[in-house]
Amino acid sequence: MPEPTTDTPGIPEEEIAGRVGAWWRAGGRGGQVAFLVAADGHDASAVMRETHEHVPGSVVVDATGLTAEQVMQQALKALGVDLSADKRDDWRFALGSWPEERLLLVVNAHRAGPTRRSYEPERLVTQTLPWLARGQLAVVAHVVPELLPARVDPRAVFRLSATAIEPRPAATASVAVRALALAEPRLVPLPVWAQLVAGLSGEAASEDELTAFAREEPGIVRLGPLGVSFVDENLAETLRREIDSAEPSRVHRHVVAWLMDSAPGFRHPEGWARHGAVGLYAATGLAMHAVQAGMYDEVLQDGRVIANLPQTALMDAARSITFLIPGNTAAADALHLWGWGVTPQHQTEWAAWLHLMAFSRGDHAFASGVASSGVALPWRVKWAHWRPPGGYHARFLRAGKFAATAEVRWRGRAAIAGLQRRTEDGEQQSYVSIRDAETGDRVAEPWENAEIPEENRADLAWPDSPGDDSASPERVQELFASSSPRRRDSAFVLPCEPLAVHEVVVFGGDLGLIALQPARGVDISDFGARQQPLSDSYADAGLSSPLDAPAPGREDLIDLFGEDDIFPIEAEDLPDGLTHGATRELLLEFGLPYMWDEGGMGIFPCGDWESDVLDELPCWPEGIEPVAETGPFFQIGKWMGAKLVIDGPTGHILRVPTGPDEEYLAALPAAHSLDNFLTMVVLWVTGLRTRSILPPVAERGQLPYWVLGELEDVEEQGGNQPAWAYVLHNE
Repeated sequence: MPEPTTDTPGIPEEEIAGRVGAWWRAGGRGGQVAFLVAADGHDASAVMRETHEHVPGSVVVDATGLTAEQVMQQALKALGVDLSADKRDDWRFALGSWPEERLLLVVNAHRAGPTRRSYEPERLVTQTLPWLARGQLAVVAHVVPELLPARVDPRAVFRLSATAIEPRPAATASVAVRALALAEPRLVPLPVWAQLVAGLSGEAASEDELTAFAREEPGIVRLGPLGVSFVDENLAETLRREIDSAEPSRVHRHVVAWLMDSAPGFRHPEGWARHGAVGLYAATGLAMHAVQAGMYDEVLQDGRVIANLPQTALMDAARSITFLIPGNTAAADALHLWGWGVTPQHQTEWAAWLHLMAFSRGDHAFASGVASSGVALPWRVKWAHWRPPGGYHARFLRAGKFAATAEVRWRGRAAIAGLQRRTEDGEQQSYVSIRDAETGDRVAEPWENAEIPEENRADLAWPDSPGDDSASPERVQELFASSSPRRRDSAFVLPCEPLAVHEVVVFGGDLGLIALQPARGVDISDFGARQQPLSDSYADAGLSSPLDAPAPGREDLIDLFGEDDIFPIEAEDLPDGLTHGATRELLLEFGLPYMWDEGGMGIFPCGDWESDVLDELPCWPEGIEPVAETGPFFQIGKWMGAKLVIDGPTGHILRVPTGPDEEYLAALPAAHSLDNFLTMVVLWVTGLRTRSILPPVAERGQLPYWVLGELEDVEEQGGNQPAWAYVLHNE
């Protein structure tokens, strides 16, 4: 006889369909998510399918093995929503335009994801299904108790009463079955099963023995052409809960080591997944095995391996460890690109993106690993002068924004003319830059006028010029007269029309300029095409920066403003009351940047129309809460309409409130030293300028928190000066 389970109150299985149907027929359920909760070890799939029969027009999607994005795609297609390229973004409107309510039933939400440890079930239940349930659509999701959201209307929870559990066959206690339960992908090739057994028992197992076992126990495991799987996934889940806590990590370490050692045998031009069943298992499961072996960071450093893992596998594994994925890694790249709508469908293109992202931040070892991974990259980066998705550093902004490009010759070499935009003294200005096509380096000073400087005309020629005596363009507009119109910003990461120059194709936009070398016969004109995932954002990732960049410092002001706009203070202009030695030395030797208006802040090393450089503040304003600093105070600029000053004795930098109504912008030091303040200005201006070139993607909302976190790393109290945050969150 079956043994009774714990006496948990709930709804008998035979009543569930009727209860859910009654809930549905009450009406007004559009936009709601309800849950059918089955105890661990109990399969409620049949109950969900019976419910489907009770609700006309309902749709069933089995989430087993699917990502949240795939569940959403299948659901919308089954509901008749048009997901063609020009219609897919209208899915929310479609759900609200139905004449009557519809019901989506999601079976096995707790088994979403390609691996058993996957984060996808949590993402599906807590993010994607609430995002999907809107308009006339309601959702009922089949979950296990631990996946039920903490705050959910109890009237929308249908708990299946515990039922008797049949005793497990004795064979389920065997090492072979217990080891199989520790697999991450649910379909396991025989060679992998043998390694799982070896990792658990310490003894080798032959594939022939395992095949014989599978044939002897058809009620436990199913044997197919690609490997074995459990007949009842409940059994695998139960065994995983029962295995001694020390055993899984040992098994996962063994499997990771074996897969890594075997990796050369998986090489395939289209990635491991196309090299048989074991290659597919490695591509799907290696990252999650590495997570549980404590080896994910190590695996993540190897470009030869990561080039073969899908974008979603990297994101899933990283998010299963932490909610904030560290920057400067392939996992962070995957998340940033996902947020931009860059989700390549082919492993070859994804590997090429990994190569570009690593190259862009100077991680040439990783990029070299990707290039030698065996994956046939459709293109490789020749050079990159841009701000890659997720990038946050002054160096990434050097190239500037590009509105159009054209091919020219500079002193006989192939070159690129770029029509660029920048803000000077609060106004938008256009200028032209010339870059060498081979290196991307700028070969001439920017041209800011309508006419090309006469001294440069002899160096400049059209690409089809037969010799040095051919006529050269004289006006800037001639260079771009035949340039194609810029493509839609929302459709491409770099929307300037691609420019083919010899063996490379150049792409430009607000993020900068890059050159890619396509493989023979490959058309890359659609490089950087964006298509936002239906399921929206995935997880937050940290910022990326150049690998060889030193810690942020005042020297980065040169990247932001140019060397000519950094002005040392003349000795005779230093007031006697500014007695802090380190501040005096820094003003004399380095100086201050001329900064007209960056987020409401101006710094004027030569004074402005209202004051001279380092004018002394007569007194602290009346009615303003006094500060610990005693003055005298010397003005270096303005910040949100108030004076920005240095305290003479301490060198502290303060914003002087203009009145009592500004107490929320407290005067506490913005920095306790001028050196710290200039570093914080670097970080702040970098953040503001980076945000100005971002479309409405996920990282635009994350960026203020990146900046504020970096400011606090420089100086905790100064980073908490409310004026920093006010501008970042309100402009």
